[in-house]
Amino acid sequence: MKSLQLYKEVEIFVEEIPARESDPHKHSFFELIYVLEGSGYHIINQNSYNFSKGDVFLLTPDDSHTFKVETPTKFCVIDFTKTFFSKDQRNEGDKADVSDFFMRLEYIFHNHHTLKGSIIKPGERTLFKTLISQLMKETSHARPFANIIQQNIVFLLLHFIARTIQSTLTQSASEGGTKSIVHAVTSYIQQNIYDPESIRLDTIAAHFNKTGDHLSRYFKQQTGSSLKTYITRYKVDLIKTRLKFSDLTISEIAHELHFTDESHLNKTFKKLTGMTAKEFKKANKNEQIKKKLQELPQAH
Repeated sequence: MKSLQLYKEVEIFVEEIPARESDPHKHSFFELIYVLEGSGYHIINQNSYNFSKGDVFLLTPDDSHTFKVETPTKFCVIDFTKTFFSKDQRNEGDKADVSDFFMRLEYIFHNHHTLKGSIIKPGERTLFKTLISQLMKETSHARPFANIIQQNIVFLLLHFIARTIQSTLTQSASEGGTKSIVHAVTSYIQQNIYDPESIRLDTIAAHFNKTGDHLSRYFKQQTGSSLKTYITRYKVDLIKTRLKFSDLTISEIAHELHFTDESHLNKTFKKLTGMTAKEFKKANKNEQIKKKLQELPQAH
């Protein structure tokens, strides 16, 4: 399966697909897709969803997808990397530094598949249409402040998506049941993973009106894992994401996720993955190089 690369921090374009099936592929970046017109099926990680005009889909790095188009379709596609959310200090650009915002919303990229199919609520379709229309105008015409306007529109779109995901998770938890309660706890941890005080056992327990002992026993009984282990595993997942899709040093990642130091991070990472963070980063880099070589045209 082809793996696509993005060599700019953001790329916004319109793509038209006739009535046929597109080639399946993966991305090493994030992709927001807005359906301008047309209908068919969107297959994401082998799950098939109907799509029609006004639908919105979010793809995260390494998601695989393809389209089975039934009527000629036109998409507005927004591809972006994490660097889109950071101001390059070497550049006198007019974008704001919002890397903290990206960290706060990162949990949506780990939960977006909880929404089956389009990730937009019916009542927000008109607003999305207006924002996408303005985004396309800013992209097609070089005008003052275009960069920051584009960035802010993408931020707004992601905020609405985050709110939709969060409200869906909250609704699921309020409906009761073992699975939904556990999901609410894990969602809370993901949203607060950068705040050590918020993910203390007593703080989590208080948030859910339970004692620490009761919550610990309940969580382990239902998942087979302790809360501490879940938190550690989720942190390791975030470390993997940063090693694969950012230029942060291991020391910077350790500081960001509140490990004592780089050595502490490596010890934790190796315990769960069998390799150090440096070894994982090198292995991933070699794999990316291998993929790029495979995609090069072959000499005859």
